[in-house]
Amino acid sequence: MTQTWPVRQLGEVLENRRWWRHSEPFPHVVARDVLRAPVYLELVQGFRELLGPDGGAGYLPAHDIHGRTLSPDYEGPLRLFASRPWHDMLAGLLNVQATGHVNCGLHHHLVGSASGFPHNDLNPGWFPAAAGGDGIQLAAPAQCEYTSGRLSSPSGHPAVETVRAVAVIYYLDNPPWSPGDGGVTGLYRNASDPADQPAAVVPPLNNSLLAFECTPFSFHGFISNQRHPRNSVVLWLHRPRQDVVRRWGEHAIVGYKR
Repeated sequence: MTQTWPVRQLGEVLENRRWWRHSEPFPHVVARDVLRAPVYLELVQGFRELLGPDGGAGYLPAHDIHGRTLSPDYEGPLRLFASRPWHDMLAGLLNVQATGHVNCGLHHHLVGSASGFPHNDLNPGWFPAAAGGDGIQLAAPAQCEYTSGRLSSPSGHPAVETVRAVAVIYYLDNPPWSPGDGGVTGLYRNASDPADQPAAVVPPLNNSLLAFECTPFSFHGFISNQRHPRNSVVLWLHRPRQDVVRRWGEHAIVGYKR
């Protein structure tokens, strides 16, 4: 286990506070040189350690993704993404009333991984009832299945149902990127758009991120990486289900295929 990584105030870790808001094809934020160099290098080391020698094989085979889910007992540098300061910054940035529930995954795409498809991430997520001392509760697949709320053993407390509210993709530990390399995140106007015809793209530049509110219109997807592996940390904040129903209706919540 990596040694405990201290929770730091944002002023200790952020390098660039000039983050760019974009309105097309849906509202999103892009930032480069996000973290100070020593912090970024700590994250790279932590990412490699957690991914392990098998590269996280078997993580999400249906989506052609290797990786890991950050577990509640992890105390290494990637814990930054599940810290109270980071959570509150993102919630404030996108004007979302988030619940403190966080799902954080390490994604590794081998060269030639299949493109995804336009989707909006407005999906439900279930968490164990207990939260940490700072009010942050990480997804815990060993205790509670994130996509169904199924508990591994009776606890006397039902799983907490939420819906994804904010999505963040932080890119790290990638080779230098050039146009034509692929591995970009495509942004789309409609779910029916071809994956290789995005309205805009965000390249996987190291120490950069893409963030947006999960809405019925936040269509995005991975576009195949032709020359290099692609690595990222994918993070979701959550909101109460009733908030989504009140704003967009029950039909807006996208369930999981079984």
